[in-house]
Amino acid sequence: MFQLLLSRLLPASGSPTADLYFNNACGDFLEAGVTRLAPTVFASDSACLVMRHGLGAPIPSGQRRLIYMIDDEVEDGIADPSLPFLYRQKLRFVERAASRRIVPRAAVAVVSAPALAARHAPSLQTRMLHPYWSEPLAGLEHFAPALAGEGWLEIAYLGSSVHRADLEFLWPVIGAVLEGNPRARFHVASRHRIPGALAGNPRVWRIPADNWAVYRAGLAERRFHLALYPLLASPFNQARSVNKLIEHGLVGAGAIYSLGWPEAWRAGNARAGLVLRNRREEWLVAIRQLLDQPEVLRDLAAGAVELAARLNRPEPQRRLWADLLGVAANAAA
Repeated sequence: MFQLLLSRLLPASGSPTADLYFNNACGDFLEAGVTRLAPTVFASDSACLVMRHGLGAPIPSGQRRLIYMIDDEVEDGIADPSLPFLYRQKLRFVERAASRRIVPRAAVAVVSAPALAARHAPSLQTRMLHPYWSEPLAGLEHFAPALAGEGWLEIAYLGSSVHRADLEFLWPVIGAVLEGNPRARFHVASRHRIPGALAGNPRVWRIPADNWAVYRAGLAERRFHLALYPLLASPFNQARSVNKLIEHGLVGAGAIYSLGWPEAWRAGNARAGLVLRNRREEWLVAIRQLLDQPEVLRDLAAGAVELAARLNRPEPQRRLWADLLGVAANAAA
């Protein structure tokens, strides 16, 4: 019963994991011998793929090879008090319950980050996979007013409500930025609680994110100049995928990342963003400097779009799933 109640926390109109790691790149496989048994369960004649959980969907047995897609550090998440209570319970009663049922039978685990590969490699063959968005990457036309000293300077935090503690790190910084720069405007997903001091600020805007479908539908039309992605030091955050590197390219934003995040080096090397320690004063100084130098911010945004283009490719997913599910080679071309 508790598992059924927790299942309601899952997106009602689609699964981010299924979309980003299968549907966007391989939706046509459903016409080439793959059957969708549930939003996160897919089967072919030779294999069955379960992404995070099945929630009661029939998982074929017999000679089919079982493939398990993992994109969160479940055990460490359950023990992480910085995560929202309900999310930890979902990890405990949905994802971990699925893991304990599936891992003993799985032939291979497909994971989204090196930390997850390290967790499962001793007992399972593991394969790495990046997410793929089918939306087009942004141009940089939205920087023209900023370069001319006009219009708003749009700052965004695209983390979901699971990132509650990471966003709490940011709020004092955002308050100081808005107070000191009348052209700055901050955007945050609607499910986040805005602290009292900023709740009535007309320059704090909510990004509609009542569910995955709503968030995704609006993201491709949004444009920002600067995106912020602090990650506090925790095992759960160490297992984050490169997804935000791609999302920031979708919205055309240069970015600031936490030094302790293993994937932050990609942005630093690509000049797609700044990489800073988790010290509020450093983030505040960097944000102020970037807003005062829109030409530097535009260069970072250009690097972000280029980095996203390198990461956001359907071909690796098509090759991997065709191989593991036994899809005909011409369908995966």
